[in-house]
Amino acid sequence: MTFVAVIPAGYMADRFMRKRVIAIALASWGVISAVNATVRSFWQFLTVRAVLGVGETVNSPAAQSMLADYYPATLRGRAYAYQRVAPILGYAVGLGVGGAVGSALGWRAAFLIVGVPGSVLALWVFRLREPSRGESDRDDAEGSGALIEQAAQRGLGPLLADLRVVARVPSLRALIVGTAISAGATNGFGFWAAAFYQRHTSLHGGKATSVVGLVILIGAAAGTIIGGRAADRAREHDAGAPMRLAGLTQFAAGIVLALTFLHQPLFVRIPAQLLGVAFVVAAFPALAAMTSQVVGPQIRGTAFALTGFLAALASAVSPLLIGAIADRFPIQVHGKPEGNLATAFICVSPLILIGALVVLNGRRHVEGDLAKAAAA
Repeated sequence: MTFVAVIPAGYMADRFMRKRVIAIALASWGVISAVNATVRSFWQFLTVRAVLGVGETVNSPAAQSMLADYYPATLRGRAYAYQRVAPILGYAVGLGVGGAVGSALGWRAAFLIVGVPGSVLALWVFRLREPSRGESDRDDAEGSGALIEQAAQRGLGPLLADLRVVARVPSLRALIVGTAISAGATNGFGFWAAAFYQRHTSLHGGKATSVVGLVILIGAAAGTIIGGRAADRAREHDAGAPMRLAGLTQFAAGIVLALTFLHQPLFVRIPAQLLGVAFVVAAFPALAAMTSQVVGPQIRGTAFALTGFLAALASAVSPLLIGAIADRFPIQVHGKPEGNLATAFICVSPLILIGALVVLNGRRHVEGDLAKAAAA
C-alpha cells in the first residue's frame, strides 16, 4: 500500500496546504488505529494495518517539505534529525503503553488508547502556520528570496512532469540511492537481527530480542541526532558537505557491520553493531537536508515522495534478499537446519559500500544543482 500512496502524497504536498494534509493523515491514523480494536480475523487486521500504512505515507512528503520552509538550510540537518528520532522514541513509548494497557484491559483496548494521541495532535497541526514555499530559502549574500506558491496545475500530466524534473537532477539521483541503501540496511538488519543472535550466539529467545531492541533504539537515536548536528556544522564550510558526510558514514557503516558478522565475542559484537547502526542512520538527516536544497521549493514534496518510494522498495526487498541468501547456506542450529544469516549479511554488506560511493560521486553535481534550484 505504501508504494501506491507515496507518489500521490508528494503530489498533494506540492499542491495543497501541507498542514491540512498532515492533520487529515494524523486524524485518519487515530481513527484507523481504533478500528483495529474491532477486527474479527487475521485478514481484517492485515487490511486495517495496510490502510494505516497509507496514512503514515501521506504524511511524510508534506512534513518534510514543510520543515524545509520552517528552517533555513543551516538548521535543516537538526530539524530532520529530530523528525526521524520522534518515531523511534514514539514506537518505544507506544510499545510500553500499549503493552501495559493490553495486560490490564486486553489488546483491543490497547489499540483504542494508542490511537488517541494522533487524533489530538491533528487538532494542533491544524492550528500551525502554513509557511510560504521557499520562505526559508534565502540568498545568503542578499538576505532575501522570492516566495513561491504551490503548483497551480493539477492532474496526472503535471505529476509526471514533476517526476521527470526531479529525476533529471543528478545529485538528487545519488541522494535517492543513498537514502534507499540506508533504509534497506536498517530494515534488513532490524528484521533479521534477533534471529541472527539466536542462530550465531549464545543468546536465545527474549534475551536476543532485548539486545536487538537496545542496539537499534540507542544506535538509531544517537546516530540520528549526532548525524543531524554534524551535517549542519559541515554545511557551514561547504553547502554540499552534508552529502559527503552521508557518503562517509554509510561507507563506515558497511565496513563496521560486515566485521560484526564474522565470528566475534558478544562484548565486541554488540557495541560494534550499535556503532554500525548509528553510522547507517547518521546519513539520513544529511540526505534529507540535501534533498531539500537541490530541488526547487515547488516540487520538494515530489522529490521526497520519489525518495520515499525507492526507500520503501529497498526496505521491502532487503529482508527477502537476506533471507534468500541465508537459505542457500544452511547450518545446524539445535539439530535443525537454518539459514546462515552471518554469511547472508556479509554478502549484502558491499551494497552499502556501493551506495556510499554513489553518494560521494553525486557530490560533484551539488553546486550546479543548487544554482538551478535557486533559479527555479
